[in-house]
Amino acid sequence: MHPSDEQAQKIVRALQTADLDALIPAMAPRWPAATVPTTQVYSLLRHIFAQAQQDRLNLLSPPPDFHAWLLEQASKNVNAAPAKPNTVRLRLSLLSTLYSALQDQELLLVNPLRGLQRPPNERSGAPLLPRADLERLHLQAQSDDTLYAALILIDQHAYRVRDLLALTWQDFDFTTGSALRPHAVTRLSDIALKALQPLLKAAGGELYAVGRVFDYPGDRELRGALFRACKAANVTYTPPGELRRISLRDHPHTPQSAGFSAEDTRRLEQAIRLAQGVADMLAPEVEPEPSR
Repeated sequence: MHPSDEQAQKIVRALQTADLDALIPAMAPRWPAATVPTTQVYSLLRHIFAQAQQDRLNLLSPPPDFHAWLLEQASKNVNAAPAKPNTVRLRLSLLSTLYSALQDQELLLVNPLRGLQRPPNERSGAPLLPRADLERLHLQAQSDDTLYAALILIDQHAYRVRDLLALTWQDFDFTTGSALRPHAVTRLSDIALKALQPLLKAAGGELYAVGRVFDYPGDRELRGALFRACKAANVTYTPPGELRRISLRDHPHTPQSAGFSAEDTRRLEQAIRLAQGVADMLAPEVEPEPSR
């Protein structure tokens, strides 16, 4: 059997049995570059695939009422909470991309999502925090070296919370002022490097610092410290995700400075348009990654 035929059979079986764990790696060489990381694809689609397994629904050759079933499942998160309209749209878009890739590989004749009525785009509500308020928050946070450094990295380099909390001192090259990120190496700004200095000194300096940079056990503790700082600064509480959007709104980022892959400038452009209020689609909520 030709290797490509064997791979195609794995994809077919994974769809017929709604096995997302088998499908994602099998599709990796064939699936066009998605707009979200593989881990997020899994998080967004796992509920739909789990329900398909429970209902014994063949995703390769779905039944006539597939659209109604899919809209119902895409509208729910794993915890049964209702999903935001843009999360529903992204789930449907990912599935459509999957089916289109299968058509390109001649594993599917018709895209089962053809003609599916999708929910409308969700539009932004309250505007992002003004820069003057953010600067007041930064000033208030200076009494907490850890929180201040976290806020500066988010503002200067659009760090995501999960990447921020995963940072270790081994990810930095202070000779060049660079930081290793999941999709890029970022040359840190002088402001960011200065904000890190108190933490670096407390960790033993450049020669001896090891382990995690930020000692928050999880994002809840970071958000708690941020909430208290916002209250003390008389600033509307703004979660880290929105602070990241403010960074994209206010700073002239390159893919590297914001942690995007140099080959995928489209994602940075879309994120900037979103932060500036030009794009319609809001970022989808991301469900917690399960232990696997």
